[in-house]
Amino acid sequence: MILNFSVRIECDAEGVNPLHLCEEIQAYLNSNHHLVDENSDDYVNAKVLGYNLEVEKLTPFYAKEEY
Repeated sequence: MILNFSVRIECDAEGVNPLHLCEEIQAYLNSNHHLVDENSDDYVNAKVLGYNLEVEKLTPFYAKEEY
């Protein structure tokens, strides 16, 4: 099974390190989640396959009291 996980992070202009986030998620998976290899029937660690980093360019909208 492939699972897509999405997170929105509010941070400063420096941003976050996506590689470090993947490493932390992989460490979590290694300690908590295993799957059965279809070829050998052995248990193997679930694994992070990659990442996609997008910076959202949101223009704030402030509504007037009345229109």
